[in-house]
Amino acid sequence: MKNFIESGVLRVESGVKNKFLTNTFFVSGISLFCTILWGTAFPAIKIGYQLFDIQANDTPSILIFAGARFALAGLLILTIGFIRQPKEMLIHKKDIFPIGILGFFQTFMQYLLLYIGLLNVSGTKSSLLTSVAAFGSVILSAVFFQSDKLTFKKIFGCLVGISGIVVITFSGGDIGGFSLIGDGLVILSNLSGALGNVISKKISPDRNPLQISGWQLTFGGSALIITGFAFGGKLFFHNIQCVLILLYLASMAGIAFMLWTMLLFHNPVSRVAVFNLFI
Repeated sequence: MKNFIESGVLRVESGVKNKFLTNTFFVSGISLFCTILWGTAFPAIKIGYQLFDIQANDTPSILIFAGARFALAGLLILTIGFIRQPKEMLIHKKDIFPIGILGFFQTFMQYLLLYIGLLNVSGTKSSLLTSVAAFGSVILSAVFFQSDKLTFKKIFGCLVGISGIVVITFSGGDIGGFSLIGDGLVILSNLSGALGNVISKKISPDRNPLQISGWQLTFGGSALIITGFAFGGKLFFHNIQCVLILLYLASMAGIAFMLWTMLLFHNPVSRVAVFNLFI
């Protein structure tokens, strides 16, 4: 991990990107590791609701729970960054708007919608619906980056995947059926995340990946906390298990976003985002 982080924060020299982070084997392995971490978030969030005794209609407390997770994750990344490269971690006036916009879509909006949606849809189905992020990233990347064009294989893959989502959603059974405040919010959440992937790629030149992921998580998480408290939310730590589940969710998010941002820095968005399907 240490060697990976060291290689990940290397700047692009003479127009040549770090070969380690563009190698197909390592890109695949690291992307899969990130999706495994994100996959565990769905049941962990459900467990968190139970441990913190958060009720289905208590949206403000849900936002505080989500915000605490991501603010802690951001602070974890920034701590690592400041220890290793303090000058590159500083945020300047020119960084506030682009990183703030990224935090708005990739953390605030994505998880505002996801956490509320999870109250109305199963964790299993939510993890299946995250594939929307992969398809959305492929399409949006082709719109914003000329070098990441849509090909027949990409279009065919997206159509097959979207067809799968439609079949699962309307097939009935334990995970079938469609709920606007369940399925609909989870889908919108993942589209927001897909837009976040594109924004992250757009703002990555001349910025340290740790700076980007650390500050955007801190901004987005803090916005969720403030919003939750503003509407009367509360978060009570009933026992040590509450602390442990929050620390796990924060650590998992911090590690995954840090590695993911590094991969987006060195690779086309569609090459990395497609691994969301493994969640």
